[in-house]
Amino acid sequence: MTDLNDYKFDNRDELLLQLKDDVMSSLSQGLDSRNKASMLLSGGTTPGPLYNLLSEQELSWHNVWFAPTDERWVEPDHQDSNERLIRETLLQNNAKNANYIGLKSAGDDPFIGQKQSNRNIAAMVMPFDVVLLGMGEDGHVASLFPGLEDTAAAMDEKNENFCHGIRRGGGDTPRMSMTLNSLLNAKKIILLFYGTKKLKIFERARLFKTDALPVSYLLHQNKVPVSLYWAN
Repeated sequence: MTDLNDYKFDNRDELLLQLKDDVMSSLSQGLDSRNKASMLLSGGTTPGPLYNLLSEQELSWHNVWFAPTDERWVEPDHQDSNERLIRETLLQNNAKNANYIGLKSAGDDPFIGQKQSNRNIAAMVMPFDVVLLGMGEDGHVASLFPGLEDTAAAMDEKNENFCHGIRRGGGDTPRMSMTLNSLLNAKKIILLFYGTKKLKIFERARLFKTDALPVSYLLHQNKVPVSLYWAN
């Protein structure tokens, strides 16, 4: 069982201010020890306000590297692109000179582009100083959705790739996701989500490791500490 810390807040503003300080501390420690720092970033709308706060902080941002935990296989300026969200929120203000490595490469689909995406991520300093993840109501993290062959491959402990293509079908855009091994190649993992429904799913995942709830793989390992940041 991992070292799990629960940080539950009365409101989201209070959570974001504390999380901002904690992320900055992790990045500062990375800069102090290695002169470089690295972080994997969750997509979606939830972390946007956090990224805005981070962008306003003072740091040697030119020595900080960011990459997303997952990405839809769309162009970086597409409205559904995590890269677009990150560039419009985090890579602004004081943090505009931070380094960003995207998961989307030139291939027509993630399995054609996977080799190049892996090469790109290999340039980052590892282990990552911090990995920020959300969680879906199906227990997925990054784009590791339950019930998919691609997810099983991406979560295989023998998978040495940094990232892996994910196909859901049903008209959903293919994605590239960091593998489980990549997510665990970190000094610290932060799970950020809101609401009682997701909290109940999380509590279920704490009970045992199951493919039905990919987040459970983060909670039942002994490689890296995990911290939950939650508010209703």
